Amino acid sequence: MKWWPLLGIKHRLTEKRKYKLYGKVSTVFHSFRKSLFIYPIDVGNSNDMNLEMAALQSPQYNLHRFGIYFADSPRHADLLLVLGRVNEPMAVPLRETINQLPAPYGIVLVERESDTEGTSVIELGIENIAAHVKDYREPAQLISIFLKLMGKEN
Repeated sequence: MKWWPLLGIKHRLTEKRKYKLYGKVSTVFHSFRKSLFIYPIDVGNSNDMNLEMAALQSPQYNLHRFGIYFADSPRHADLLLVLGRVNEPMAVPLRETINQLPAPYGIVLVERESDTEGTSVIELGIENIAAHVKDYREPAQLISIFLKLMGKEN
């Protein structure tokens, strides 16, 4: 297993990198063109995705150059980033978080192929899903989705 800061030192990840889109993004929201504020919520992942979300906020990926920021509250967010499959105790807090999002908003679902426990958010009947990453491997996949939502494909 590679330690990500060392990988970032050896390879210049933020300079002139093309981010490939691994999934399908349903719509481009007009209000997301200049900036995008994201609120991540962990509903049942194995905690490694939480560490990778912290890595996305580091200078290694430098999301601020694209106008992408992480919000401290769902009330200040444009996009909800749902990490993992929903465990039963997290279904109610997820719905409450979605109710606090200001319109227009989008939801990006991030799941690993190895995640078998829990319910998919799609099965809960939640709307406004902008993208669904079924086989999450690296944070660069999310950057490509964020750029596509903003209409800034590189």
